[in-house]
Amino acid sequence: MSNYRDDEPSRVFGRGGQSRPLPGPGQGPRDHRVDDDALDDVDDFQPPNPKNPLAGARPAVVLGAVLSIGAILALIIVPFLPLNAPSWTVPALIGLVLAGLVILFLQMPRSRSGNGDGAQV
Repeated sequence: MSNYRDDEPSRVFGRGGQSRPLPGPGQGPRDHRVDDDALDDVDDFQPPNPKNPLAGARPAVVLGAVLSIGAILALIIVPFLPLNAPSWTVPALIGLVLAGLVILFLQMPRSRSGNGDGAQV
C-alpha cells in the first residue's frame, strides 16, 4: 500500500513545499550504471554500404527522369540567363518534359506481382 494520500498536492512535494524522499536508494536516472562488457558487444555494428541507386536502374527510367528533371530545371533557369534564346526554346523544353513523363509512364509495371492487399512491412 502506498503512503500517498489523495488530498496531497503531489507525490514529489508535500503540503509545505518540501520535497519528499524518493523510494529506495539509486532510483534516479543519474544513478544508472552501464556495464562495460555490454558495450563491447554493441560496438561491433558495421552499417551497410549503400549502393549507387543508378547502378541497377533500367536505362529507360534514367532517361525519362533526366529528360523530365533536366527540362524542368532548364525552364526555370533559361529566362534568367542573359542570352537571346530562340522562340521555339520554351515549347521544345515543354515537349522534353512531356516526353520524359511519357517514358516514365511506359516503364510502370503492367500488372501487380502477388495477390496481397498492399499492406506490407
